[in-house]
Amino acid sequence: MENWQDKIYIAVAKKSPQIISLFWIIYLSIALVFTVGAFVVFTNSPLYQTIYEIGINSGRAALLLLGVVVLPGILGRFGIEIRITRIITLFRRQLGIVVFLLAFTHYHIVRAFLLYSQGKIFAPSNLLFETIGFYTLMLLFLMFLTSNNFSVKKLGRWWKRLHRIVYVILWLLVFHTGLQRISVWSVFIFIFAVLEVASLIYARFKSKQLKQTMINQ
Repeated sequence: MENWQDKIYIAVAKKSPQIISLFWIIYLSIALVFTVGAFVVFTNSPLYQTIYEIGINSGRAALLLLGVVVLPGILGRFGIEIRITRIITLFRRQLGIVVFLLAFTHYHIVRAFLLYSQGKIFAPSNLLFETIGFYTLMLLFLMFLTSNNFSVKKLGRWWKRLHRIVYVILWLLVFHTGLQRISVWSVFIFIFAVLEVASLIYARFKSKQLKQTMINQ
């Protein structure tokens, strides 16, 4: 018998082509913020503080959304079934793209546009958290580039292996946020990083336990 979660999932799944189309509005909206941010920084606009805050919040939104994206995998490995989370899985690729675009916008508004305005394409930071943030963005960029059917087909089994770098990304973000200061955001991503590791260990343990049971039978 279908419960309310199944009904919602089925309704959303039927509308998935239209919902995926709506993601393009989100992509374009983030691109607009990115463009406005560039304009504000390069023109020394008095709106800089406002756009800077938007850049900070873009990073926070990316963290929040990344937690949402990895949640179904964590629950699945623990054997916890919350059917409505299948909606997240349905749009995981699109949500992952949004995570990258938000992180990309965050980096540029908070740091990169200032470098570009000074004629610097890239300048190493003396701050460890900024260096970690940059390399985290590069890993997200790698996932972004391969978030398409062509990459899935060409990479085969290596596609899943490549996208497991999200486990590394989570811990890099723990250090990126935690080295600045301990905040609700650093605690949030730390919880998801720990849950990710714990779920992997639990799934491996259950798999070995199942194999042993089959051998004993």
